Amino acid sequence: MKKTIIGVLAGAAVLTTGCGTVMRQVERLAVQASPTGASPTASPPATPTGSPSGRAGAGDLRTAAQAALGAVPGSTLISIETEENGRLWEVQVVGQDGTEHQMDVESGKVVNGPTTEIEDAADKAKHQARVSAAKLDYAQAADKIAAAVPEGRITELNLDGEQGRTVWESDVVTPDGTKHEVTVDATSGTVTSSSATS
Repeated sequence: MKKTIIGVLAGAAVLTTGCGTVMRQVERLAVQASPTGASPTASPPATPTGSPSGRAGAGDLRTAAQAALGAVPGSTLISIETEENGRLWEVQVVGQDGTEHQMDVESGKVVNGPTTEIEDAADKAKHQARVSAAKLDYAQAADKIAAAVPEGRITELNLDGEQGRTVWESDVVTPDGTKHEVTVDATSGTVTSSSATS
């Protein structure tokens, strides 16, 4: 029964989202399926800890990040983003050799992965260079962003390069639904840009 349900849902995913994301969705469904054979829709999805509305908060970001970092010892977080209306976090970390690992975290637990990304030496070197250049880690960057957008909820945070600098780029949503894009210089900690979009 469980395989049939997953098969039907995978087929629906192909029709609605295309083949590129089907395998990740099937893996998520398989993880979510109860070992007792109950239907995956038998109970409502869990609400993340500390966020009664079902939307991820700053504490949830930190909890998800710590779970991901614990899954790959000695790694550095380079990207974290909410998925599925804030229920799940998609996280990328980089090991000391520059290898990227991706995983999904829900309620403070890794539920899918970590999977190792297939990358060449140049990609690994780019990751290592950004991690080495960043004086602020994800938590310090999140603090700077929270100061720039009070009451905002970070939905995405990425270590990236911009005009020759290493920066933390983020998307932040305020309670009124306004989306803000905030960039923090990962070396100095200065907020270099902050803009609101509807």
